Amino acid sequence: MELLTRLRAWLQRERLDGVLISSRQNKLPHLGISTGSGYVLVTGESAHILTDFRYYQEIAARAAGYQMHLLNGDNPLLVVLNRLIAREGIATLGFEGDKVSWQTGCAWRDGLNVRLSACSLDPLRIVKTEEEIARLREACAIADATARHICAWIRPGQSEREVAAELEWFMKQQGADSPAFDTLVLSGPRGALPHGKPSDKIIAAGELITLDFGARCQGYCSDMTRTFLVAGADASPENHPLYVVYQTVLAAQQAALATIRPGVACCEVDRAARDIITRAGYGPHFGHNTGHAVGIDVHEEPRFSPGDTTLLQPNMVLTVEPGIYLEGLGGVRIEDMVRVTPEGTEVLYTMPKTWLLTGEKSWI
Repeated sequence: MELLTRLRAWLQRERLDGVLISSRQNKLPHLGISTGSGYVLVTGESAHILTDFRYYQEIAARAAGYQMHLLNGDNPLLVVLNRLIAREGIATLGFEGDKVSWQTGCAWRDGLNVRLSACSLDPLRIVKTEEEIARLREACAIADATARHICAWIRPGQSEREVAAELEWFMKQQGADSPAFDTLVLSGPRGALPHGKPSDKIIAAGELITLDFGARCQGYCSDMTRTFLVAGADASPENHPLYVVYQTVLAAQQAALATIRPGVACCEVDRAARDIITRAGYGPHFGHNTGHAVGIDVHEEPRFSPGDTTLLQPNMVLTVEPGIYLEGLGGVRIEDMVRVTPEGTEVLYTMPKTWLLTGEKSWI
């Protein structure tokens, strides 16, 4: 298995005899389900899953390559672990120090017959496997279809909450397990709130409406933002006070996309977008990073930020999402997820990013 091969190579580099995985994020690829319960123990020679009665059968059905261990009152975690530590000859055991509470860490230190070494497994998720990319594509396809549906569905007179509810319902109808994060629907002046929550505000004709949403599917996330013009008023682009802002954001996003390729530092991608927005006079109104990696979590490392010097590699998956926010007037954000390819970048959405009017179906 590619996953275990990667992990064992990491164990050698870190000079660890094994690693105990407890976080939901880093267990999911091993367990096949997203849960805070259970543990994974991987050594140079074997791999073990330790879980209780609630999840044992479901995980065991897909746990090829792993030895299963049932945790219960007669076989508590520390007893089972000490048995495996002795059997496998583990002297130094890595654990996720950045994910484990102080109380749990102390209990393991005092109760396990091994030397513990804090480590982080998150860097191993930076480059996605082919299986992970397939799951991310599926989550993106759901978001893509949802964006098309919701743009045609929105009408003046609806509330932001109504739009958010329809959007989330549609994602589930398309196969999403759940939203990947709290759905954002912001219309009119509220579009100037980068992460404002949907409200009872009624959507008016001629306003811009920004939707930031994503689907969680088979444990993996999508993340997408589109800004639309609400139908029912003069739709002439030159007459809208935010049309130039929209075009500036779109140009910034396209510049960032064109910069992405293996070997480029993440901060260079951020700079490509930020320079365009700054030259247009909106620099102070772009106050967040240009993007972030996505996977099991919707926000992962690395990030398209001014200070992130991480070099891009093929099969990294990140968002590109510049925005401009003008208090009292509104805002624009456009976001795609992209896969870094050996040649450059692949955008994982097909939804148009041109100035689109809600209620229109001719472009679907």
